[in-house]
Amino acid sequence: MNAAAAATASAAAASAASAASAASGTAERAERYGDRIFNHGHAEEHARLLALADVLDPHSLHTLRTPKTPPARPVHQVLELAAGAATVTRRLLDDLPTAHVTATDLDGRFLTGLHHERLTVLRHDVTRDDLPEGHYDLIHARYLLHHLPDREHVFARIVSWLAPGGRLVIEDPARFSVEAAHDPRYRRVSLGAMRVLADRLGTDCAHWGPNLPRTAAAHGLTDVTLHTAVPTVTHDSPMGRFWHLSLRHLADDITALPGIEPEDTRSVIDALTRPGLIEPGMATVTVTATKPVEQSRGGRRP
Repeated sequence: MNAAAAATASAAAASAASAASAASGTAERAERYGDRIFNHGHAEEHARLLALADVLDPHSLHTLRTPKTPPARPVHQVLELAAGAATVTRRLLDDLPTAHVTATDLDGRFLTGLHHERLTVLRHDVTRDDLPEGHYDLIHARYLLHHLPDREHVFARIVSWLAPGGRLVIEDPARFSVEAAHDPRYRRVSLGAMRVLADRLGTDCAHWGPNLPRTAAAHGLTDVTLHTAVPTVTHDSPMGRFWHLSLRHLADDITALPGIEPEDTRSVIDALTRPGLIEPGMATVTVTATKPVEQSRGGRRP
C-alpha cells in the first residue's frame, strides 16, 4: 500500500470510528448547518453555492497557488474541508499536478461526480471525525468555521492535521461592510439574515473573521497574512445572485424577527432581481499561516 492509500485508509477508518461521538467540551445544538438551513437537498442550494464560488474562487485559487513566501515544504497532500460544490477541488487537481487532494464535506452529494486518481472524497464531520495528524502540506477551509459554535476547538483540530512547515488558508465572512450599507431596508434585512444564522446555528459573522489573524497566532502559527475583500451586490453580480438565493431561503425566518416587516424582506429580495440596488456585500477575510517546522502538534500557546 502506498503512502497516499495508507493515509486515505487511516482517515476513513478514523472517520467511521468517531462518527458517533460528540466533539469534546461542546454542547450539542438542536440544529446544525445543513440540517434544514442550507440543506444540500434544497432545490436552489447548488446554484447558491456556485454563485458564492463565482465570488470567491478567483482570490481563493490565487492565494492557494501563489504563497507570499516560498513554502517550507513541497505540497504533496492537500486537504479541502467543506468542499461544497467542489469548484476549488477541481482546480487544485489541475494546478497541483503532483499533489493528492482529499475533499471532505458533511453532505457529499455535490462531490459524487468527482473521480480522479489523485483525489479522495470523504464524508467528514470536522467537529468530530479525525484525520491523520501532521499529514497535510496545504489545508483550505472556506466559509466553514464561522458556522460552527465550537470553531475554536475545530481550529485547533485543523492545526493538528497540518504538517510542520505546512500552510493553512482560512476564509470566512464578516458583516462590517453590510453594517455600512446605505439602503436601510437592505441593511436591516441582510443583518437579519445573519441574526437568523446566529440564533439557529451559532454562526458568527461579527467577530470570528476579523479576529482570524490573532487566532492563528495564538495557535502557534507563523507568517500570518491577512486579506479582506468586499464584493458589490447588484442584481447581476455574483454576490448579488448569492445573496438573493440566501435571502429567499431564509425569508420566513428573517421576517419573524422583531423590527422586520414582511414587506422589508419582499422588497429587498425583489430589488436583487432588477437594476437599481448597489450595495456592499459581506466582506471575506482570508488568512494564511504556516505551521512552524519544529511544531509537531497544533495547540494554543499559553
